[in-house]
Amino acid sequence: MKIKIALFCYAFNALGLFVFGLIYTFSSEFLPFHSDAIGRSWNELTPAVQTLYLGMMRTEGAGLMSSALAIAILLAIPFKKREVWCFWAMTAIGIVEHAPSMFGALHTSQLTPASSPWQLNLLGIFLLIAGLVLAASTKDEIRHAR
Repeated sequence: MKIKIALFCYAFNALGLFVFGLIYTFSSEFLPFHSDAIGRSWNELTPAVQTLYLGMMRTEGAGLMSSALAIAILLAIPFKKREVWCFWAMTAIGIVEHAPSMFGALHTSQLTPASSPWQLNLLGIFLLIAGLVLAASTKDEIRHAR
């Protein structure tokens, strides 16, 4: 049962990172909280600033999707084989993606009228750590099964 919950924790992260990666990569303009942060609508920005925003969003989107893909591959191959190292790898990949995004979004929420979704990053980190604890606690069970 623990390994199934761990699988959910990691898969939820992979799916969430991928979905947000798609949103950031394929948006034709910035998101509503970006507008709230700078106090301007998309149409008020110059084309150069719009290009800059979209470039930054697509870079973030690529990072999100890359992390999601890495976690998904680790779930599909070494996680199925119960290779303990992959529990640590998935957790590290996810935290390295979530933590800077969370701190940036939290900082934006504190200093501007924007309500950046930093809580989603915190949830992702919590689930990654829970997944690690649950999966790693099964390592003795894994050893005995082999």
